[in-house]
Amino acid sequence: MKTRSPFQLRFPVALVALLALVNMRPLAAAAEATATVNVLLWFDTEDYLLPASDDAAKRLGELLTARGIRATFKMVGEKARVLERRGRHDVIAALKQHDIGYHSDFHSVHPTPTEYLAECGWQDGMAEFVRREGDGAADVRRIFGVSILSCYGQPGSSWGPQAVAALPQIGVAPHGVPCYVDEDSHVGLDDRPFWYAGALNVFRMRSNLARMELHEPGAVEPAKKKVSAIADRLRREGGGLISIFYHPCEWVHREFWDGVNFARGANPPREQWKPPRQRPAEETDAAFKRFADYVDYIRALPDVHWITANDLPMLYPDLIRSEGASEADLDELAQQINQRSTDGVDYQRIGARVYSVADQFELLTLALNEVMAGRAVTFPLKAGGLFGPDAPPPASSRTNLSGLEFRDGTRAVHEFIRVERRVPARVFVGAEAVPPAVFLATMAAAWSFHRQSGQPLVGQPVALGHDLRVIPERYVAKDTPELFGNWVIHRAGFSAPKLMELARLQAWTLKPATAKP
Repeated sequence: MKTRSPFQLRFPVALVALLALVNMRPLAAAAEATATVNVLLWFDTEDYLLPASDDAAKRLGELLTARGIRATFKMVGEKARVLERRGRHDVIAALKQHDIGYHSDFHSVHPTPTEYLAECGWQDGMAEFVRREGDGAADVRRIFGVSILSCYGQPGSSWGPQAVAALPQIGVAPHGVPCYVDEDSHVGLDDRPFWYAGALNVFRMRSNLARMELHEPGAVEPAKKKVSAIADRLRREGGGLISIFYHPCEWVHREFWDGVNFARGANPPREQWKPPRQRPAEETDAAFKRFADYVDYIRALPDVHWITANDLPMLYPDLIRSEGASEADLDELAQQINQRSTDGVDYQRIGARVYSVADQFELLTLALNEVMAGRAVTFPLKAGGLFGPDAPPPASSRTNLSGLEFRDGTRAVHEFIRVERRVPARVFVGAEAVPPAVFLATMAAAWSFHRQSGQPLVGQPVALGHDLRVIPERYVAKDTPELFGNWVIHRAGFSAPKLMELARLQAWTLKPATAKP
């Protein structure tokens, strides 16, 4: 039987529903008024074996520049270095007219990112990603003359949550790499941009992904119909983002360059690498003609705008970081946690602001630490951003705390998040450990009690609730042989259960990215 905290306030369900409806209407109305559809076109620029892929990248850059379209070219570090060594300054100049992102240092040379992250923990995994990928990012910045890389995306299906979290460390301080742009099924949120592990993600876009087959003569008209249908649906939904991706090498080869050399764990020395088979010039020209037709069609669609990954942070700002939480917001966050605690904890939307479970944990910790120190809470209260826990929560049989134990536990959590910048995997109360989701619900009840009664918290007994699930975990994929093993470069059936457990723990940070009001 669940024990409720004496701090917990009760609110009529109908009133909560009405408040939620009122808060959502202005955002929906604003979205409906603009109904802008943005198109993000990005290229994984990776093949550093076939010189013809250099020409394809140049031709793409020039084709799009001539049409006034800027795309995002995610560069592999070795690809950038090979362009430099080959003296292909013409290719570099053509791509510099566009947005430059990052696509790993060597792409498919083993070990790939998931392979070297699979047995790592949280902190050492982040450090390993920076160690292996930092030099490549620096080379791309130097060769293309950019101070900041707009985004990162993994090679193939070689994804890892530590890579998402480490992006600020492979860029130029204090900015880092702000966005994760790719397409796969590891984590996503309703086929729209989302925040996860501290980065803005365009990932698992599925129904909002548009892509024409380049080498099928009959592919153009169906592709036009598909992208039109997506745009029409997004306009009806108040606007949104369409993701389109290609690889420049697709225009010129018959098979991917890496599959020829590194399939199923193969890792031959560089001297034995083989180029992929090329397409004849007429096939390449026909593919460019189809692509130009497709792009021109999208350009003519009403209320459609081309964007790059560099535009994403401005289009989808995290208002919790820039503006902070008001006193009313914190009250509502606590109320909603109290009301929904039997279901678990979830991200919350209040107007244009969206609070992840980690945001709620951080803000309530900051506020209660001030209250129990006898200080006034200064609003707006800004969350710096926490990562999720680095380990599963403990089992706990503790059902209550004294007011002093709650005070000391909150102080300890406050110090932990100040230093570690993540949600603790366990909250210690003396020698015993409490799951962080349970402590979050307890803090919510404490804040509501304080706001209603005005009484100090230290003298009040605290009842702990039962263990709570973190609801956004449902958006993280399960580790199956297909999740990583379907990429031809990984060994057949390759899996990474430890990595995906860390990914589920980072669901504390998962929340929708809302368009700027």
